[in-house]
Amino acid sequence: MSATLAYPSAEQLMDLFNWASPGMVVTTAEGAVVIANKAATELLGDKAAKGANLPQALGINDYAAYRAAGQPVENIAAAFANPDFPSGYANAGFGAVDGTDYTFWALRPVTSHPTPAPQSAGGDTTAQAWIKRVDRPSDAYTPVGEDAVSLIKGYYDTCPVAIHLIEEDGTVAHANWKDIAIVGATDNPTSYVGNHIRHIYADQPVVEDFLGRWGEDAPIIDFRADFLDRSKGNERVPVVIFSTAKVEDNKLKNTRCFVFSDSHPSRQRDKVKALDLDF
Repeated sequence: MSATLAYPSAEQLMDLFNWASPGMVVTTAEGAVVIANKAATELLGDKAAKGANLPQALGINDYAAYRAAGQPVENIAAAFANPDFPSGYANAGFGAVDGTDYTFWALRPVTSHPTPAPQSAGGDTTAQAWIKRVDRPSDAYTPVGEDAVSLIKGYYDTCPVAIHLIEEDGTVAHANWKDIAIVGATDNPTSYVGNHIRHIYADQPVVEDFLGRWGEDAPIIDFRADFLDRSKGNERVPVVIFSTAKVEDNKLKNTRCFVFSDSHPSRQRDKVKALDLDF
């Protein structure tokens, strides 16, 4: 990799894995859990424990066929153990780290409304409730450490979910292969990485709102937007965004942005102005 396309630092990778808003899991090729992040434990409970059979826990009966094909798969319908978030989608990629085969999973719950959104008269929206679950203290979850960095790099290189880290000024500091591909920059990654994030959003009011929220450590959960694919004449690409931020001393260190290809691309895009209404 060039300096521009280097991995995030080890500290950033551990932060990204531990505290991301979607579930992140690495399993053996056979599907046994090796490491799982906090969000995954909130979705799956003890079914995210080391050695648990993840495809079985998710109700994915075609795992053997997916594995045999060896191609990344996206938006597989999945069941979760959490009764408040019983369903969603799984993405899976297949690859090796240090000569051992693994499967790299991204899990996203389905919510009734996206966030950012204000507190509604009836309480939290499901998206707000989800991020509170991810952020709540838990004696049952032990964050991964530096011994997991090689597996997280494998995840970054293999899982079919777009990941980017944005700096305080809005610059895309790091982006994985899927993120670079989703905006049509595979043939020229530096046309995207190292530049401002606003250029990939189809609707500028959305990204301008997001830029303010990231600095305030305000989450963006299950938000439908459109990116632009520059390789296809700025064709709109329907996506679902899960993003939180690492903020220290009131300063944005970096975001943890996960972008999924939309399982329902014909659905209406979420509008920032609509989020100013109570649900």
